[in-house]
Amino acid sequence: MNYMNRTDRLFAILLYIQSNPRCRAEDLANRFDITKRTVYRDISALMEADVPVIGKAGEGYSIEDGYFLPPVSFTKDEALLLILGADAVGQHFDAQYKKAARSAENKIHASLSKDLKKEVAYLKSYISFFSGINSEKGKLNDAMQKIRRAIMEKKSLAFRYYKRYSDTTEPMVREVDPYAVMNFYGNWAMSGYDHLRKDLRMFRLDRMETVMVTSKAFERPKNFRFSQLAKEDQSQKFIYQVKISRDIFRWVKEQPPYKIIKTQTKKDHVILTIESSNENSIITWLIRWGDKAEALSPSTFRENVKSTLSKLLTIYK
Repeated sequence: MNYMNRTDRLFAILLYIQSNPRCRAEDLANRFDITKRTVYRDISALMEADVPVIGKAGEGYSIEDGYFLPPVSFTKDEALLLILGADAVGQHFDAQYKKAARSAENKIHASLSKDLKKEVAYLKSYISFFSGINSEKGKLNDAMQKIRRAIMEKKSLAFRYYKRYSDTTEPMVREVDPYAVMNFYGNWAMSGYDHLRKDLRMFRLDRMETVMVTSKAFERPKNFRFSQLAKEDQSQKFIYQVKISRDIFRWVKEQPPYKIIKTQTKKDHVILTIESSNENSIITWLIRWGDKAEALSPSTFRENVKSTLSKLLTIYK
């Protein structure tokens, strides 16, 4: 059942068409839970109000380029969310976007009524975001600026990259077509087509050096979606079993370097069956928990943990 009044619905339809050009009457009917006949009446009402709606048979509806909505009013929750969002995003970007975030926040604040400004300011004083302190902020800003430029100009990037677990401590030169930039748990990363691996790869900005925008042009695939970045990589996966003390299990589950396949809860410990493509990362993670964690299987994994611990002991002899 549709409870939206007609004025709100007309405004919502206008926003939807602007965000989804070439949407059909059927799409609008499903979206707003109305009949197609009602859609036609609403579109006519918008056109009578001088909204330049363009409708073509077989192509759907769109709004003429250059049409702007009049200033809109925000609810308390909307204004708070936008201001908090601008503040959080500004902390994670370089000076140029930080300035833009502050400007956006000021414009939102200026559009509020006197009473609403007070309410939003009061709520904002109780909610905050902290991005943390990064000792390599200047380096990240430089990389971010060049990545942003490469994305806008559709140019490939060349850079030196340090891989965490590698056969060498020296960085490798990579050439990548940048598709997207994202922030994971406070760490900035870039994803794109890696010419060396011939596949989609992700790179942490704080592991990149000497970033350069090349003259090579590229086109991002039309079917690219951010959801692709969440897919498991195609590296070979291995299964491991570890024994974890019950009193640290809560902390062990935070940002683990593995995928949990099975959990067996015992009286004083938990046995995890996990999957990972990198044994070194699992060993490093396991050792950090000291005598509260134990490698169980496979036997080669257990032996490699013992070998790593033996090497650590020789340092303190």
